[in-house]
Amino acid sequence: MTGPDRVNFLKSGEADAACPSLAPACRERAYLVAGNPVVVSGTSGAFACATYLGAKGATRSGWLPRAALTESPAAAPDLDAWTGRWTSGPEQTIAIRRSGQSLTVEGDATYGAQDPDRVRRGAVNMGSFSVTIRPEGSALVFTDGEQGVIGAYDAEEFSCSVRMRLLPPILAVESNSACGGMNVSFSGLYRRGD
Repeated sequence: MTGPDRVNFLKSGEADAACPSLAPACRERAYLVAGNPVVVSGTSGAFACATYLGAKGATRSGWLPRAALTESPAAAPDLDAWTGRWTSGPEQTIAIRRSGQSLTVEGDATYGAQDPDRVRRGAVNMGSFSVTIRPEGSALVFTDGEQGVIGAYDAEEFSCSVRMRLLPPILAVESNSACGGMNVSFSGLYRRGD
């Protein structure tokens, strides 16, 4: 993101038919400052739908003027750039460590672990994966199935399928619904912890 001052998120067309636009009536209170990283998921004319991931894991999505955004260089990251413990909210973690010229990637996620009533009833759903695979540039894709680990993603697959994109300082992850119990997902934006 660029600009000497802050850039406000803009209301969507669902909130106001005249939005998104640069008109003052479309400006939301939430804003970003120069240097805040965002992940763009789509564009419409002069606007981009983007998500910001805060240092403490909170996310904020909305429309931003495309002119206020700059693209990060797409150079392939070094294997060590992937390593560490990544978190997305209180129920999703992915640990990545280097294994020679590959990466060992281990994920753990829950659904309901933050709900004391679900915990009391034993109704917490869990999921996990553990694979060793080599990334392709800034992407890491796998399906862990009956034939072992393959470097492909299939949203409809009955085996755990995950794709990751390293966009420092963010790790963007998408998973299908087969990586654990009901409602367990690894999808989200992750930040590396200490």
